[in-house]
Amino acid sequence: MAIVYKIHPAIGVARVGNHPDAFFVGPEAPGSAGVEITADGTETPIARYKEQGRVKRQAARFRVFRFQQDASGALELIGEVTADEARIEWRVDLVNRKAALDRSPGQFHPARPRNTGIADRDSLIIRNPQPVTIAGANRGAQAFNGRFLGKDVYLGELRTDAKGRLLVLGGRGVSESVPPGEDLPEFANNDRWHDDVSDGPVTAVVTLPGQEPIAVHHPSWVVVAPPDFAPAINSIVTLYDVAFGAAVEKGALQPDPRPSFHRHIKPLIERAADLQWVNSFSRWQDLAAIDWQALGSNAAASADLRAKVAKRIESPGLRDFAMPAFMTTYVKQWVDGDFIADLAGADPVTPVPEQLDRAALDGCVGNNFFPGIEASINLRDKDIYARPFRLDPTNVAKVYPGCLTEIMAVPWQADFRDCDGGAWWPSQRPDIAMTDGNNIPASQATWEDPIPEGDHQGMVDHVLQLGFIVAGQAGGRRVFVETDRDPQFPRNA
Repeated sequence: MAIVYKIHPAIGVARVGNHPDAFFVGPEAPGSAGVEITADGTETPIARYKEQGRVKRQAARFRVFRFQQDASGALELIGEVTADEARIEWRVDLVNRKAALDRSPGQFHPARPRNTGIADRDSLIIRNPQPVTIAGANRGAQAFNGRFLGKDVYLGELRTDAKGRLLVLGGRGVSESVPPGEDLPEFANNDRWHDDVSDGPVTAVVTLPGQEPIAVHHPSWVVVAPPDFAPAINSIVTLYDVAFGAAVEKGALQPDPRPSFHRHIKPLIERAADLQWVNSFSRWQDLAAIDWQALGSNAAASADLRAKVAKRIESPGLRDFAMPAFMTTYVKQWVDGDFIADLAGADPVTPVPEQLDRAALDGCVGNNFFPGIEASINLRDKDIYARPFRLDPTNVAKVYPGCLTEIMAVPWQADFRDCDGGAWWPSQRPDIAMTDGNNIPASQATWEDPIPEGDHQGMVDHVLQLGFIVAGQAGGRRVFVETDRDPQFPRNA
């Protein structure tokens, strides 16, 4: 028997924000919005995403778990390793390579070589001179400070919690040009511009009392992304689904032979229906009041309804929308009546490490990449993974610090401005906002108003003043309403 150490989540997601101190830990379990950590270490569910008008950063939290491996290679979870019993030294290398991109990812991808007139390519890569390390419980900020064309750029910091778990916080949402005032002519490729998103590997060394240090056998990765302005509304296809599909293609995972309505189909319908609150209220009303008993039944009498709803979720009208093959198969089986009719079924008991893996990625967009929100289309590539959901750092041609954000738009705010019109990622970048829970749908407003079409600089300047779409109750029903929009940035009358 051998002991194996793994870091979870396998891919963690942090998000930028401009509040100088306040942050929250991103989702770590199904249905969780994340938690805030008080000064005494108490963890409470996050209630607001801004404080004093500024956006809280989302931290990605990482933990070390100990497993026992048998002769066949199977792993059995023993438990989490914390600072109570071991010294855990974390090491992270956050990198932003956007401005140094020197290749075209593909004919149908918007990214192209950037800053081609600048010979010193290293001056375009933002990274700390060396990876940042931290160890112990309740450790304060250890910063990532890089440079872009000679200008200092803060990329984030490491902290630890009371158990010595790692907290990775990203940048402040700052996007600027060198020299200042450069134009922003397009949504994806703007020379001499940088932002402060990033990604990179997360590793650790565990030292138990009286034993030699052991490097974790399965390291992780962290992505620093833009804020999620509708955190309780998920994409129809998530990054978890994308990574699961890559593992199926690689032969590392097998989908269930028959889909469960409760676990595989109902969530797709619910995610699509929730788009009414961020995309177009009228466009999704056919999914707002549906017959769950009929949809969850194998009976031939509900076949037409199943087919109608399937068409809606497979062709939702989003640009470049794609489902992984295993999901398409699940939907076809459901339409054909070949599924487990478990509408009232219970969720299976899932080990904490797997919950962490899933919760981190379920809150991210996976149904279209042009170039995307949190990370890029290379997450569909089975060859970047060593095992399910875990990148392979030995594949140095495809996996390196900064590889997941490298072909994303620079700066991300320019892409945010152009991705309106209900065609792209309303679950993260809303198209609409309800401003009054008691006046729906009449209170529907354009989320980014008054930033006009094509005004990329306007989005850079004002995006963090825009509101968050959060769940609430009005008139006895659940609604999603805008909150915390800066009153000093009103919509057009």
